[in-house]
Amino acid sequence: MTDRPTVSVVIPVWNAARYLPETLRSVLRQTRPPEEIVVVDDGSTDASAAVAEGFGPTVRVLRQENRGESAARNRGIEAARGEWIAFLDADDLWHPDKLARQLAAVRAHAAVDCVHTNWWYFGRQNGRVDVSTVDPAERYRPGRVAAENPFRISSLLVRRELPLRFPDWTQDGEDLIYFLELARTARIVLLPEELTGYRVHTGGQSNAADMLVRRYRALRVYLERAESWRESDCREIRAGFLTLMARCAVEARFARDWPRYWSLRRFFAECGEPLPDAAKMVVRERVWPPLAYRIKDVWDRLWSGAAAPRGKPMEPASQ
Repeated sequence: MTDRPTVSVVIPVWNAARYLPETLRSVLRQTRPPEEIVVVDDGSTDASAAVAEGFGPTVRVLRQENRGESAARNRGIEAARGEWIAFLDADDLWHPDKLARQLAAVRAHAAVDCVHTNWWYFGRQNGRVDVSTVDPAERYRPGRVAAENPFRISSLLVRRELPLRFPDWTQDGEDLIYFLELARTARIVLLPEELTGYRVHTGGQSNAADMLVRRYRALRVYLERAESWRESDCREIRAGFLTLMARCAVEARFARDWPRYWSLRRFFAECGEPLPDAAKMVVRERVWPPLAYRIKDVWDRLWSGAAAPRGKPMEPASQ
């Protein structure tokens, strides 16, 4: 590796013309600029490709028919010329010092394969996430990665020669599958600074009511095909993700998001496999008709004189 490692930024985009200019500007404002920016347009029907091309030769735009985010990222990896790949979603942002801080970590840890960061989230929800308080041995344990994902795709700087690709056989849970493989095979360094911004908006994939159910089913297929995981690891990963689903069901009930809640509860009741205690509680709990909750919420607001909180907001699920 050279004294000045080369970096390629890979940005898959599908109908994100609204957000892409701000995302690209956050890359161009890096105090340590990348050697190249590769935008892979995955068959957008809006002006996404034209927006990227409008930034001039600094941004290399590749076009393909719509094949999904995994296929777009994989094409970007193959086309990249840098020694390191920095992934960035088309609606996320970077702190100006992100690449500089990550490359300093690369120089300090010669054997590292991946450097990721803490992050903040913004948009429909706002908050910060700090995973540095968890011991690394626990942080990257398979079951914890499934239940308490320590990664965000837009925070990753990954060695180009790492033989990992995103699963293009599914469009559900691709990031989580990649993260599990990353935690299993790579030498990882975490920067405690919040250098990556994750945007929460209504157009995100995580808004579909059955999103977690589809991701769990894709996870099951991945584990059935994978030969690298022990059976104990597979059980731990499944249990971890089911625990995440149970937490999301509780949050959905407090938020009165009934389509999401009932999608998760029906899945737990019908899945026919061992459930963690948190999921069993969701199946057993008594739920009143929605009208009863509306009356309760109105009463709570009248009683308190302000909108009563419906539960502790949880970090957006974007695995």
